[in-house]
Amino acid sequence: MSVHQDMATSASGLPPYVAAEHQQQLKHANRVAMLMAPRLGDTLLMMNMVQNLRANGRSVTVFGDYAYALRAWFPGIDIRPSLPESEASHALADYDCAAQMHVGWPYGLHDYARSYFYYDEHVVVTGKGFIKLNQIRDYCHQQLGLENCSLNNGLRPLPELRHRQHLRRVAVHPSSGGEERRWAASHFVELGKRLQRSGYQPFYILAPYEREQWACLAENGLSIYPSTLLSDVATFIHESGWFVGNESGIGHLASNVGIPTLTVTGRPTRTLSWRPGWSTSRIVYPGYIPGGRLRDRLWRHWLKPRQVLRAFRQLTDQYEKQISE
Repeated sequence: MSVHQDMATSASGLPPYVAAEHQQQLKHANRVAMLMAPRLGDTLLMMNMVQNLRANGRSVTVFGDYAYALRAWFPGIDIRPSLPESEASHALADYDCAAQMHVGWPYGLHDYARSYFYYDEHVVVTGKGFIKLNQIRDYCHQQLGLENCSLNNGLRPLPELRHRQHLRRVAVHPSSGGEERRWAASHFVELGKRLQRSGYQPFYILAPYEREQWACLAENGLSIYPSTLLSDVATFIHESGWFVGNESGIGHLASNVGIPTLTVTGRPTRTLSWRPGWSTSRIVYPGYIPGGRLRDRLWRHWLKPRQVLRAFRQLTDQYEKQISE
């Protein structure tokens, strides 16, 4: 695991951050407040730190809207909605340490907490040779000194659900947080048709406000699952056989609920380290990727549906071999 040791840094508008001191503050805290960034993937990853702290006797309260939407999937964990900055001083006064993944996101903690911790100030954020989920677990064990650590983040599927009940159903998430991470819409359409011809049933997960933008799917006879409640999306994916999508929080959710995932990307180095890490996972990207802005514009078209379908078949072979061993 790559770790910054004793590095004093500062972010714009925030006081200097001496990593060694803040690491000790979290290491010795009994009551911890974990503030989640407004990102689903980051939330699920940081829930691993929450669970590892709890498994070693610490009391942790989670503040975050994505975690709160999935609170039924995290039994026994104290999860609350995002903490408004205007209420932070009062709410955080009862905790030994307040922690979050990113510096100053959702906001700087120095004015509100007696001690605070920013995970990104202690580790290499993106790089070769590690998976982010594994990095968090290793940090908890090696740097925080927690003896009982795992990749578990506390998520438990709802008891009435049947894992992978629909083995031929492929949950597909064509959206993402930015256009540079989004595979071409025409390719998502063609992939759906190829999956259908191969005997699969692709369902595209879209928020209601995204359906107009992705009208091309319905126009080509492809099925849409209109996501409204995040817990319902988790249920739908958990009972599907497979997941394909852009680099996004929904991909982490799919892996977290035990579904094999395939991520399409134009940024293989970043995606290799940030890829979903709970279930079988593969990434697929073009054979050649230019640098800079050309990469973000061109990879979306250069990665062809036949390449993604080939990677999907490799994923199915890999997963089925694993479960048969």
